[in-house]
Order: sequence, then C-alpha cells, then structure tokens
Amino acid sequence: MPRADQVRVICVDDQESMLRLHRFAFAQLGIRDVTECTSAVAAIDAVLTGKFDLMTLDWNMPGTDGLTLFKMLRKDERTAKLPIIMVTGNAEESSVKTAIAAGVRLFLRKPVAVKDLKVRVEAAIGKLG
Repeated sequence: MPRADQVRVICVDDQESMLRLHRFAFAQLGIRDVTECTSAVAAIDAVLTGKFDLMTLDWNMPGTDGLTLFKMLRKDERTAKLPIIMVTGNAEESSVKTAIAAGVRLFLRKPVAVKDLKVRVEAAIGKLG
C-alpha cells in the first residue's frame, strides 16, 4: 500500500488550467509530489531523468498527442511499466477502442473529479495509505 505523501506523479497536459486542477485533485488525495509538463517533449525528458510512480496524460495536445506519447513510452524499456492514466474530454467509442488497442487501460474524463481520480490512481498503483 503506497503512502500518498510518497507517491510521485507526472501530469502531462498542454493547458495550464488543467494542470492546476490536477495538482489540486492530487493534493486532496494527499499526493503533493506532482511534476507538470505541457508537452510530450518535456514529458519524455522528465520521465527519463526522474522517477515517477504514475503519469496522467492528456490525449489531445498539439504536436505529439497523448496516445502517440503513450505508445512511445511503452516501447522504451525504461518507461514501459510506468502506470499511465489517459485523461480526455473525448470519450467517443471509436476513440476509446483505439486507445484500448494501443494498450491504454485507465481513462479519466475531464474535468477531473477527485473521487474518480482516486479510483484510477488506486487501480494503477494500489490503495493509498
């Protein structure tokens, strides 16, 4: 059972307002170690130089989108096992099927609700202590 105050999260979203909401939601769960990235390039650099227990990843971003970044991270042995929660405002069935086919297992709809975030976090890394 991971202690919430020891969980390290990286949030990737091109919108600063969404990153602030994520930081607030994680703080409500007792998770304070949150690194924010506004692009896939910044996220790749961060995950290769830091150590994280979990990533939240926005699907719709300019440049490299979240699903493409997800696939890149899964192909690299250094990041292949990093738990990732795909965050999106788009929950169309065809999009979800595409993501599932790529290996995405955890989804979270925007805007992020704390209770939903807790369920996904615990599904990804275990019950928070």
